[in-house]
Amino acid sequence: MSQRRADLLLVLIAVIWGTTFTIVHETVDTFPALALIALRFWFAALVFAPTLISRRAELTQRNLKVGILLGGLLFAGFATQTLGLRYTSPARAGFITGLNVVLVPLLGLFFGQRPPLRAIIGVALAVGGLTILSWGCQLPWLGCATGVASTPAQRTGDLLILACAFAFAMHIVAVSRWATTLPVVSLNGIQLIVTALLASIAALLTESIPLPSLGVWGAGIFLGVIATALVFGLQLMLQRHTTATHTALIFALEPVFAALFSWLWTGEALTWAVLLGGGLMLLGVIVAEVSFGRRGAHDDEQPRRADDPMLDGAQ
Repeated sequence: MSQRRADLLLVLIAVIWGTTFTIVHETVDTFPALALIALRFWFAALVFAPTLISRRAELTQRNLKVGILLGGLLFAGFATQTLGLRYTSPARAGFITGLNVVLVPLLGLFFGQRPPLRAIIGVALAVGGLTILSWGCQLPWLGCATGVASTPAQRTGDLLILACAFAFAMHIVAVSRWATTLPVVSLNGIQLIVTALLASIAALLTESIPLPSLGVWGAGIFLGVIATALVFGLQLMLQRHTTATHTALIFALEPVFAALFSWLWTGEALTWAVLLGGGLMLLGVIVAEVSFGRRGAHDDEQPRRADDPMLDGAQ
């Protein structure tokens, strides 16, 4: 497969992930958030079940430990994201979730890894964008990010999405530290099942779960089969044919597509607050990910490991 074709298909992944913010935002209006996560991940786990059965020899104690850890972080990320989408808009959620890429080098500090200068600059840009996105309503010339007055509920939603970005960043760090030498497909299946189990337990303990409507079933199937199982498998295959720089830039488009679909499907107002704030956050992600010096040109020749971003932000 050519690199150009791989890059185009990675853009398709970013488009699919961009749609999920609006789909989840609309679905949790009528169906409990944790139950929706459980539905999504049981569908995704069913896709991987035949592979897990055929590779049951790979279900070693170490694989199970790492899979449980990754599944716990994945559940934390999706739970805070889905709950946050009850209160904030898909466009805002998309840009804030994208911060996970910027947060990864900062979390590396806890493991003795000094972040490069571009990561620090990226964080500064992203924090500035997040400030505008969250408090733009206080500046009349920027307008409000959703076309209405900012509310405590919306700020709560933004904080939940920010927690989601931290969880996804921790997931990426955990994959990099403990999962790179383990079998990718079976490890992926384990974490999907763990996420489904945790979501099911949390939903049963905290939510009153109605019988899903046809719309909820449809959302669960799309989110689980297409936006989770199929996309993850496609991502693992495609990143063997392109570079880390290309992949980072393409996935940085995800919040842009989230804002676009929110505008098309829900009529969310793309005011100066969301455009400027989201644009600064997107720029921060790009600056943090791309090396612009001589070393960056060399890095671009190296394909990203197939197992490194196994479930980057996994929208």
